[in-house]
Amino acid sequence: MSEFEFAVTRDAGVARIDLNRPDQGNTLTRAMMVQLAATLRLLGNDSTINVVALEGRGAAFCRGRDGTGESRTGMTPYEIRVNMMGAVLDVYQAIADLPVPVVALVHADALGFGAATAVGCDITLTSSNARFAFPEIEHDIPPTMAMCAAQGKIQAKALTYLIYSAESISAQEAVTLGLASKVIAEEHFAVEARAFLTTLASRPRLVLETIKRYQAKAAHLSPEMASEYAGTLLALVRT
Repeated sequence: MSEFEFAVTRDAGVARIDLNRPDQGNTLTRAMMVQLAATLRLLGNDSTINVVALEGRGAAFCRGRDGTGESRTGMTPYEIRVNMMGAVLDVYQAIADLPVPVVALVHADALGFGAATAVGCDITLTSSNARFAFPEIEHDIPPTMAMCAAQGKIQAKALTYLIYSAESISAQEAVTLGLASKVIAEEHFAVEARAFLTTLASRPRLVLETIKRYQAKAAHLSPEMASEYAGTLLALVRT
């Protein structure tokens, strides 16, 4: 584990994770990704936290991963899958596993791993100046892991185009295609994002957990079972 530490603040039910590498475009090494997943899970297990937010500072929200010092020499395919690919996938899984909503605060560009992480969050607020892109194909990398994070979040045709074209899209286009939830004017982003987090965190944790649980499970059920599950969950919460 790297000695690197994310900057985490807690206030009134909101935990904010600052990716904390503004000079490097908030890119993350594999070790940092392992640490990020662990931090997310730790916060999710804290009963005083109702909302977790991911954010960055500087010129980018996250420009992807930092491969400095990486080497696959001597690794078996299994070891590459577990030690290298696993670090990326575990961040996406940690976001999905958190019982409370995870909000991405995309104040600037989100590329590659950064775009996938933002898309994978339950809610993605984006500044009007931000751009999103999956540029992996330009480096001869098939971005299957980013696609995994985006599955079910982005329209299939749109995701296919973004992956093959590596095109950079605006914040408004990101909302239209499903990469983001809402565009906020750049000059108001910090204030409005904070207000949204404060309001969301004021809701009962059980209500927030139930909404996330239903959304995650219902998509895999038949319409009849989704209806039954909706009624059952609500009855349990209201009892």
